[in-house]
Amino acid sequence: MSDKTEEYTRLIETVIRRAGLEPEECYNEEHHCWQFAKGSADIFMSLLEIGGEYYVNIAAPVMAVPRERREELFQRLLEENAQRIAVKFSLREDVVWLEINREMRGLGFDEAMRALVRVAEVADELDQILVNEYGDRWDG
Repeated sequence: MSDKTEEYTRLIETVIRRAGLEPEECYNEEHHCWQFAKGSADIFMSLLEIGGEYYVNIAAPVMAVPRERREELFQRLLEENAQRIAVKFSLREDVVWLEINREMRGLGFDEAMRALVRVAEVADELDQILVNEYGDRWDG
């Protein structure tokens, strides 16, 4: 493990501990991320190395993309993206995700903690609303 990987892993684990969790218990070996719940939302926190740079991805699956009313849902998600600070909705393999991606260089504890809280709170706030409105809960 490189020095940068160790440094950034320590920062992520410190944030997770401050959130009241044990990083070792949250770590998902199969997906190489930390995974935990905030209310009804599942949160995934990953350290990524891409082209020699390190990034943190904090993401929550919100719902499966429904077969009907897709365009209406996509319009709603774009409107939500315009109203939210830092977080964005994205689509991966027919799942709606709420996430923040941030380069690790220059990332401090306070900003990392705010990012985690923001994803967790917004996902917990909107997941049930969107599922009730459009259907198709994500079941992992």
